[in-house]
Formats: sequence, C-alpha cells, structure tokens
Amino acid sequence: MQDTELTITDLDEPAQQTALTDFAHFYLRHYRTNDLEIIAQYKVDYAMNDINMYLYANQYFQPQQLATDVLTNKRDLFLAILQTINLPYNTNGSLKDNSWDSWYQQQYAAIDEGK
Repeated sequence: MQDTELTITDLDEPAQQTALTDFAHFYLRHYRTNDLEIIAQYKVDYAMNDINMYLYANQYFQPQQLATDVLTNKRDLFLAILQTINLPYNTNGSLKDNSWDSWYQQQYAAIDEGK
C-alpha cells in the first residue's frame, strides 16, 4: 500500500500549527533580508502584501513576539500561501523529505541565470 501525500489541509490541528510555525519562521528570515522572490513566484501576492504590511507596522517587536503575533493574526494568509505552494507533509507537520531552506535553495538553483 503506497503512502498518500499529505497536504497542509490534511494535517490535524497540532501538525498544521507546526507546519505554519516552521513556515512563518522561514518567511520572517527571508522578509528581513528582502529575499521573498521565490515565494512571490506563486500567485500569493495578496497574502504576502498583507503579511508584509503587518510585519512592517510591527517591526519593533522582539523577533519571537513578532513571529507569534504575525502567525496569530495572519494565520489564514500563511495557510493560503502553503496551500498554493502545495508541498507534501509528514503527519507531524514537517515537510516530507525536505526543509524550507533546502526547498528554497532548490527553487533558487532552478532559476536560469539572466544574461
């Protein structure tokens, strides 16, 4: 019997929260370095704009407080981004056979060098 691939919406609540928290921390790292182009390739600009406005308005929060607050207040937008990116998950909420950093590097490496 072959394992079916779980999407973000297939996960139970604790696993989904783990997945969202992992992604929010990844997102914040790339937001701070103005490096969200890979995510912006997906049709999620409406969600990113709203999240980024929230992050900018609250930029003086402590990093952990900002991560917690943005996920609390913008959870549905993070969920929409993860649904659009549509990567497979393990039952515990971690990415299946991948991490966000390695996914990002794979996506970055796949971009043709501009000439």
